Parts: sequence; structure tokens; C-alpha cells
Amino acid sequence: MKIITINLSEPHVKALQVLQDLGLYPSRSEAIRVAIRDFLQRELGFAQRFDEMDAQASTHEKAAPAAPVAEKKKEIARLLRKLREETPDLTTIA
Repeated sequence: MKIITINLSEPHVKALQVLQDLGLYPSRSEAIRVAIRDFLQRELGFAQRFDEMDAQASTHEKAAPAAPVAEKKKEIARLLRKLREETPDLTTIA
């Protein structure tokens, strides 16, 4: 894992601390990782669906989707798989 620095408002920090105090997450860092994982899955999922729609639209014009689109779809699928593997869903543990 890499360490990154973020700036959060005091209410955000307090809310993260409440989640930790309630035992929902072992640390504020883990709560942030889960939030970022969910955000990325949602955003990359949208991107993947848009790529699929573009590929389907392009099949009417040509036999196969363009190589960059196909590569982008593969990369998004790899990222989503890795996110699922690396960050377990801790909300079911509590």
C-alpha cells in the first residue's frame, strides 16, 4: 500500500471517528479505503458500461470495437477485480 495525504474538514474526521468508535471499521484509514473502493467501483462501472455501449454502437459500423476501447475495457475490468480482492466489504462483519 502507498501512503497518501488528504485534507478533510473537521466534520468529516469526526464522522470517520464515530464509525471507528462504533466498531464498524477498525480504523479511519480502513473506512476511507472502503469509501474510495465503492466510489471507484461505481465510477469505473459506469465507465465500463459506457464503453460497452460505444462498442455495441460501433459494431453497426464495423465488425470489432477499436483497439483502444477494448484495451480500456480490459483495464477497467482488471481494476474492478483488484479493488474487490484488496478491500473486503467490512460492513457485513459488524
